[in-house]
Amino acid sequence: MKPKSFTPIILLVFFVYFLMNIFSISCMGEPVVEELYHYPTKPLPLSTITYNAGIYNNSTEIEEVRLIAQECMKDYCFNNQTIPMNYSYSCCMDFYNAEFDLTYENTTQVKYHLEIKSNGSWCQYEQNVISLSIPDIIETDNTMQNNTIGFDIPVITLSILSTILFIKINQKIK
Repeated sequence: MKPKSFTPIILLVFFVYFLMNIFSISCMGEPVVEELYHYPTKPLPLSTITYNAGIYNNSTEIEEVRLIAQECMKDYCFNNQTIPMNYSYSCCMDFYNAEFDLTYENTTQVKYHLEIKSNGSWCQYEQNVISLSIPDIIETDNTMQNNTIGFDIPVITLSILSTILFIKINQKIK
């Protein structure tokens, strides 16, 4: 009787061990964005928005964090702006912050997301949207302009009714 060869079993064990090491390295390589918030919560056009991000580094070295922001109005969006985020402190996770200045007065929303470079590769995270607070009165060139929807409706209605009444009276006179 021939002795059994353990070589295939040993090779299989080493192969499984090798695959497990590769899988565990790839799983721990991506940072996790735990918190991402902005202030003010309902910014005005032409204002500054401060972003704060709490990132769990997941045992990786975070090399750079960027905020990618884009101002939009209705269906049109302006070019992306890339803002490097500043490392502020570390407690149980790393915290980063950045400021974004809104530059278009017709902006109705801001789309933004984070890009994080860790271990030499970039990870892009989910996009978020902020709806801006549109003021009722806009100051333009040191004059106040009313921006309330329907502000002119009573005036237009009154002028239409006056015109109809004037035409009816003129028809009865003839």
